[in-house]
Amino acid sequence: MSVELTKHIIDLRKKANIEIQKKGLENFKAQVVLVLDISKSMNPLFKNGVIQQVVERILGLALNFDDDGNIDVMLFGTNAYQLPSVSLSDLDNFVQRVILSGYKIVEATRYSAALRLIYGKYKENRSDPVFVIFITDGNNSDKRETTNLMRELSKERIFFQFVGIGKEDFPFLQKLDELDGRLLDNAGFMHVDDISSIEDSSLYRDILNEFPEWIESANRIGIL
Repeated sequence: MSVELTKHIIDLRKKANIEIQKKGLENFKAQVVLVLDISKSMNPLFKNGVIQQVVERILGLALNFDDDGNIDVMLFGTNAYQLPSVSLSDLDNFVQRVILSGYKIVEATRYSAALRLIYGKYKENRSDPVFVIFITDGNNSDKRETTNLMRELSKERIFFQFVGIGKEDFPFLQKLDELDGRLLDNAGFMHVDDISSIEDSSLYRDILNEFPEWIESANRIGIL
């Protein structure tokens, strides 16, 4: 990794740490998972460097939470795909090398594909809790299945931060944020028109907004 990129990630880590301390989470450990939408409308963001920036910013956050210094990465569209984890050592040009070289950004939008993959990998996880950052630019076609899976996943050591980007209103993601029938509230939602222009500190603050409440609730009922 270049010296310039290393300095950039160190700076991002520091900015994230400030927001983490404000939430009282400086000693909390979690495995960070980044889930990326590969529906057709996301294509420009993968090709113009915006998603590479997202990966870098999320790694900056994850380095405060995760001793092994990497993030798990998943893609979803019509189907879902587990990618190799990304760390400082292989961050450079990750989107071009790993995603664009192996996947077509042309699929439909089915949230449940990603949720099933997460459920299969982290069900009954007894190590560090899982903090999923789920980024999409569109509404999905599988609302019933997604709703059922979110209720089932509320029993697990997994928190979802949904990030809607672009001009959509995302009424379904707002509904998931307030969904009834769950063991506990396992999701947060934020909307960003242009994720490339939001300041790093604001992005980290909003991503972390509901995470402490989930930790408190999960501790109270014995999930953590």
